[in-house]
Amino acid sequence: MVTSSSSSSFSPIKNAKERTEVVYGIENVINTVLQFLSQTNNKIDACVDYTRPSLSIDFLALKNAFLNAKKRGVKLRYVTEITKDNISYCKQLLTTMVYELRHLDGMKGNFYISESAYLAPATFHEKGKPASQIIYSNVKEIVEHQSYVFDSFWNRAVPAERRIKEIEEGTSSLSAAARLHYKTRIIDNSDEIVKEISRLTASSNKLDNCLNSGEMQYSYNHFFDIKKKLLDKQKKGEHKGIRYITNINNENAHLAKTYLDYGIQLKHVKNLPPMSFGISDKEIALTIEKMDDGKVVQSLLISNETLYLKHFSSIFEELWRNGTDAVDRIRELEQGIEPARIEIIETPRKAVELARNIVKAAKYEVLRMYPSLNAFRRQVRIGALHLFREVVQNGVKVRILIPADRQQIMQVVSEVELALPLPQIDIRSIDKSLQTHIGIIVADRRDSLIIELRDDTKENYYEAAGLAAYSNSKPIALSYASIFDTLWKQGELYEQLKAYSVAQKDFVNIAAHELRTPIQPILSLSEIIRPKVDNKEREYIDVIIRNAKRLQRLAEDILDVTKIESYSLTLHKERFNLNEVISNTIQDIRNQISNGKVKMLYEFDKDLLFIEADKERITQVISNLLSNAVKFTKEGTISIEVEKKDSQVFVIVKDTGEGIDPEILPQLFSKFVSKSFEGTGLGLFIAKGIVEAHGGKIWAENNNNSGNGKEKGATFYFTLPNINQ
Repeated sequence: MVTSSSSSSFSPIKNAKERTEVVYGIENVINTVLQFLSQTNNKIDACVDYTRPSLSIDFLALKNAFLNAKKRGVKLRYVTEITKDNISYCKQLLTTMVYELRHLDGMKGNFYISESAYLAPATFHEKGKPASQIIYSNVKEIVEHQSYVFDSFWNRAVPAERRIKEIEEGTSSLSAAARLHYKTRIIDNSDEIVKEISRLTASSNKLDNCLNSGEMQYSYNHFFDIKKKLLDKQKKGEHKGIRYITNINNENAHLAKTYLDYGIQLKHVKNLPPMSFGISDKEIALTIEKMDDGKVVQSLLISNETLYLKHFSSIFEELWRNGTDAVDRIRELEQGIEPARIEIIETPRKAVELARNIVKAAKYEVLRMYPSLNAFRRQVRIGALHLFREVVQNGVKVRILIPADRQQIMQVVSEVELALPLPQIDIRSIDKSLQTHIGIIVADRRDSLIIELRDDTKENYYEAAGLAAYSNSKPIALSYASIFDTLWKQGELYEQLKAYSVAQKDFVNIAAHELRTPIQPILSLSEIIRPKVDNKEREYIDVIIRNAKRLQRLAEDILDVTKIESYSLTLHKERFNLNEVISNTIQDIRNQISNGKVKMLYEFDKDLLFIEADKERITQVISNLLSNAVKFTKEGTISIEVEKKDSQVFVIVKDTGEGIDPEILPQLFSKFVSKSFEGTGLGLFIAKGIVEAHGGKIWAENNNNSGNGKEKGATFYFTLPNINQ
């Protein structure tokens, strides 16, 4: 929206709504500039002609406003033309006011840019006096555009110190271009605007126009006859031609055809710059407001400054290079084909707004896959489930995939009060390993939106999200929908497998308990009967006792596995001497050695080594490791070492037996992994669960992998926290 005002009380800056204003009257201009400076917090970029440095110093109110901004930490970058006449003022700017000052030959433009607003004195002004008109805009696209213009000037400019030295040493001369008469002005009379555009058009040797769809009609109504004459000159080789860029739609397609029929080159661009413009080889005309349906232009900027021409020419060439041929666009419109497009959304807030619009516009289906449980939680907090509820009530089917446990998902959902029962929104859990860094929305298998997850630790959605990419390409949407459907089916299987796994664990747990119940009476009665029978019958009793103990160990192992897998292993920690536990366990294990070919070695420091842990469970770990070593060592030695390193106690069990089969080494601590016909293959899995429950680690390696190729056997290590640290 563009308005104008000459009221002495007018202040566009106080209005937070996005708008572009032309302010009239010196007093209003001064107030607008001072408010602009006082409300800026981070930076000001100034691009001014050679008359402005004196005004910045001599005009006390303006000078104080700049100095106050500097005290607040505002950085002022200043581009001007430094001359013999203003060199003293530029030196004062350098020492008192600006963050950095640069010189650019022939600089005639005047504008200021902050982080959120744009100011441009719009008319010719006397040296040392304020302008009587000024343009103010806080429209984001205009601010970003003019920031780009400033940066192009800034990059071409030279440091002020260098220019000042050239002037003082008499080594500089202005270029021929700098001696030309440059002029930038604002025209706000509709009749004068038509005359100026007609003059610019008629005097051109080439002509490029970038207009929105409404301005096409205005251009045709007022200037088409002039352009037909230029096209005649082009046929004679006296003109380089006319090019147009616009947004071709059903309303202006007939005009586009007319332009093409007369030989005007034309391309379609979906997203046009906020300001329309026309460029000849000599001048640029720039509209300040948007025009629709042939509306008369109210304000026009005209300039012949070289830097403006170069800048807008580069913008035009970039748009032209990426545009769609008008013939192809018209054919799409006539055939009812919606052109496929991909759009990058850089800000999370715009991505959220677009996502809401996509979901609301869905006719029959919405597919939503979240990258993580936290991402789902953040979306719930900003109203995602309420949005889905709205579209479900309109008959749209909503399916959601989340890489988390069902219970965790329901806990997040319970935080929101929904008038609609949850079953109408179909949410499915998938395996946590499928967590990604992107979320996906697919609507009606036609529109898709991909949202980047930048930082999943953030609580605020707008801080966690990154870039987003929108596409209305049906093949792209179908590809994402196919991925979603595959994961949906996997999620169904995942839920079924989880249910089977729970049922299996429950069965095993019950079976182990039931198995353990009759074992103890069998052992007790066998021990009572054994002394009362003769030797032959005693052998039978020994077989019963031996197998009953094996069955007892199996039942205990199964129960331990169940506790470890369900994270219900309870530790009864106490402070005890680890050396004593190891010594006692070694003594028990020695009784298992059936021949004298295996020796057990344990050397320990006489100092007591106390740890805080579950004594019974640590004994179980050591016993499992030693029993394992005895099983695979027919002759040689089994040694145990204990080392203290920083905050850890290392227990090392080393043997000279067969070593670990390389095939099973990667899965050594998994369930049922063993190449022995003895045992269940659960001992190492249980040992790992116990050690990790204490906050330690356990691992193993073959001795020939530790540097000595002739050494046989294997070494097992596990760590525990050292309370003596």
